[in-house]
Amino acid sequence: MAGIVNSYKKIFENKKIHIGLFIIAFAWTVCSLLLDIATGRPDNYKQNIFDILFGLFIGAHSLQFLHNAINNINSGIVPNFRDIKGKVYWGMIKLDIVWCIYTITVLIASVVIYMTVINTIIFPIVVIGLTAFVAIFVYYIYLAYAENLDTKGLFNIALIFKFIKPAFKETLIKLCLFSLVTLAALLICILIYAAAAITGLDTIGHVAGEYYAVDFAVITCAGYFMIITWYFAYPYSLINTYKEKIKPLLRKEEDNGENV
Repeated sequence: MAGIVNSYKKIFENKKIHIGLFIIAFAWTVCSLLLDIATGRPDNYKQNIFDILFGLFIGAHSLQFLHNAINNINSGIVPNFRDIKGKVYWGMIKLDIVWCIYTITVLIASVVIYMTVINTIIFPIVVIGLTAFVAIFVYYIYLAYAENLDTKGLFNIALIFKFIKPAFKETLIKLCLFSLVTLAALLICILIYAAAAITGLDTIGHVAGEYYAVDFAVITCAGYFMIITWYFAYPYSLINTYKEKIKPLLRKEEDNGENV
């Protein structure tokens, strides 16, 4: 639990940046919801263009923070937006594309096999579950990239399976703890919305469609919490595990590759 507290303390060392992060969460909420409403899909849970753009920006900000933290640049605090290096975006986009292709390929293959060979719904369910489990360790691919901002060797899908054994315990414990904290935060948001409904505040300040001011406020707060937790606090908590368990493994892989 101390690791969670220390992670949140770290990301709040630069308090001013959180004003910007909250503004981004608000702009992300407004733009995404208004676009979904305008296109007639107010309850759409798929990503739209604003989700992708804001996600890329926050992702790059997160990687710059992790780069600074791993290398102790400016005391490893969350950097200002203007300090994000351009190369961070390019490397992140390449990793996103390649690892998304891997994931989509596995999922499509499981469905095809289910439809043509193994005619039981249990098979694709198991494959999807295993894929989600393995995807947990992709965080270390991005931590490895964040350290030197170099994607060399990080497209090797076999690496993920090599990460599982040395990092399994620490990663799973932290994932569970941060998930519990997230559920607690979302529960608070639900209670606030319920209180607004009881008092009638949920029908004040109509914005668009069936959304009112309270809806945007609650969604913004939830979005802000998700940003600081899963883009900053959680990956920061994995840095020690990365340095102690994953980095030596990557060095060994690099040495083996050079000796071949």
